[in-house]
Amino acid sequence: MVDKILICILIAIGSGVLAYATLGRIFGFHRSIRWVGGGKVNLVGELSFGIFVLCIGLAWLHLPVWIIPAIAAWVVGFISQGRSNRRHLAKEKNLRQKNAAGYPGVFENPPPDDIESIDENELDLFDTGICTYLGRASKDDVKVLIHRFKDIPEQGPNDIYMLVESLEMIPQDSVSREFIMLLKKAFEKRDYLVIRWLPPHGS
Repeated sequence: MVDKILICILIAIGSGVLAYATLGRIFGFHRSIRWVGGGKVNLVGELSFGIFVLCIGLAWLHLPVWIIPAIAAWVVGFISQGRSNRRHLAKEKNLRQKNAAGYPGVFENPPPDDIESIDENELDLFDTGICTYLGRASKDDVKVLIHRFKDIPEQGPNDIYMLVESLEMIPQDSVSREFIMLLKKAFEKRDYLVIRWLPPHGS
């Protein structure tokens, strides 16, 4: 009974992914997702994933012949992921080099890690992902950001990695509306940010 339920789930997931990849693009409700590594999942990647899951479900129905297309789909998906991630990394590298030239000294050296050592009440915020300036924010707002994400593994007090979903983790009543709007504006152009805070320019 459990096997039948799992088989039905796999077949439903595989069929759903195939429908979303094709019909979603035709009717305009498709939204791009990314591989681990940052590259966008294209049509080939989505189809290979859907076919892989669907074939595994069919193979579980004591139809081992479906293992062959499942393996083929996995190989195609693996290749698609590698190519997409390499294109993404090359694009990010070129973008960082181009943008960093406009902010000499900002990205070449490690950032400060003690926010209390900065006397100013405002800080300049940058996205080290593509080396761009985001704007100026209250030090109190940035301290809330540091405190909220400090327990995440490999997350330090500076160069704070954020996904757009991370906004929901910030207590809205503990930061200014301007700070939230600054982050939302940055996320309109990027799927993730690496927030670097520095003393305001000229201080």
